[in-house]
Amino acid sequence: RVVSPNDASSSSSSSSSSESNDADAALPYCEAGVAVASSSSSSSGLDINGLPTADAKAQIIEWLEAKGIGKRQVNYKLRDWLFARQRYWGEPFPLIYPEGGDGSAVAIPEDQLPLMLPETDQFKPSGTPESPLAVIDSWVNTTDPATGAPARRETSTMPQWAGSCWYYLRFIDPGNSAALVDKAKEQYWMPVDLYVGGAEHAVLHLLYARFWHKVLYDVGVVSTKEPFGRLVSQGMILGEVEYSYLVGADGKVALDDDPHATVVKVGATYSA
Repeated sequence: RVVSPNDASSSSSSSSSSESNDADAALPYCEAGVAVASSSSSSSGLDINGLPTADAKAQIIEWLEAKGIGKRQVNYKLRDWLFARQRYWGEPFPLIYPEGGDGSAVAIPEDQLPLMLPETDQFKPSGTPESPLAVIDSWVNTTDPATGAPARRETSTMPQWAGSCWYYLRFIDPGNSAALVDKAKEQYWMPVDLYVGGAEHAVLHLLYARFWHKVLYDVGVVSTKEPFGRLVSQGMILGEVEYSYLVGADGKVALDDDPHATVVKVGATYSA
C-alpha cells in the first residue's frame, strides 16, 4: 500500500464485523488517507510519508515545480461537441485575425455585437476547408478596430447550440436590448423548475447548458449556480419503424380516393 486509512476511518472500520474487515483487507485502499511507503531516494528530496492525501498532493506539485519538470494546472474536460462548424448557418464567431500579426484571434468590440451573418444566396462549399463565408469578401475582409490594419473574420460558425444553451434565460426577457436578461426578472424566474429531455440530453444539451450557466454565474449574469431544479427523462422509443402507404396501378404512391390503390405495409411485425 502507498495510502492507508486515517485514524477516523480506521476507528469506524473497527466497529464493522470481522468478516467485512477481512474482505476489505484483501482489497486495495483507494480513498483519501495517509501516505505510507512513499519516500523516494534521498537525492530527490521528495518524502511524503505520513502526510494526508491533500497535503501529499500539494507537496508533490511543489516538488515538481521546484525541479522545473511540472506545474500546477486545473484542467476541464468536456465531450467534444464540434463547436466550430464549416458552414454558413449558425452564430458567427465575433473574432478577427489582423494581417501581419502572430495569428492570434482578436475579439471585436462589444459595440459591434451581435455580429450578423451576411445575406447571400451562395451556400456552396468554398473549395477549401473553410466555410462558404470565406468567399464572401465584403463580409470576411474587415479592419482591426484597434489599429485600422486589414483583418480577416473567423469563417467557422457556432452550431446554434451556443444560443440554445441559454435560451431559457432569454425567454424570461426577450425584448431586452441592453442586457442578456434583466436581473430582477432572472432572480424571480430562475432556476427552471423542471427540465424534460431524452437520454441524449444528458450528455449533450443538458451538460452544455449547465456548463454555460455556470460561466454566466461566475461573471455575475445569473444568480443561481444551477439552471435546472429537476430533470425528467422521458426515455426513447426503440424498435422497428412500421408504416403503410397506398400504391396505384402505375406503381406510384396513390391518394386515398384511388379505387385501384393497394396498401403496402412496411415492418416485419406490422399487424395493422
